[in-house]
Amino acid sequence: MSDEFENDGLDEELEIITMVDDETEEEIEFVVIDRKQMNGTEYILVVESKNVDDDEAEAAILKVVSETDDDITYSIIEDDDEFNAAAALFESDDYDVEY
Repeated sequence: MSDEFENDGLDEELEIITMVDDETEEEIEFVVIDRKQMNGTEYILVVESKNVDDDEAEAAILKVVSETDDDITYSIIEDDDEFNAAAALFESDDYDVEY
């Protein structure tokens, strides 16, 4: 992994989530970089695990839409205002957020 993610002061391993593309049924692994809450909704900043070593990798912001004991369902943010507000949550000295 890149130094940017390894040396951020965390001793824990990065969380991996697997999502399934509804159209192709392809499984895609993501590394969770950060989590934030806004108005009772949890948002996560993720990078595809195959790109985590790339300092220029593009990240995505997903929101939790449902959660059970066994499963968490994430969704992309389709509303521009909600996306901009969520993206602002992730502005950090540790990584650049462009939106």
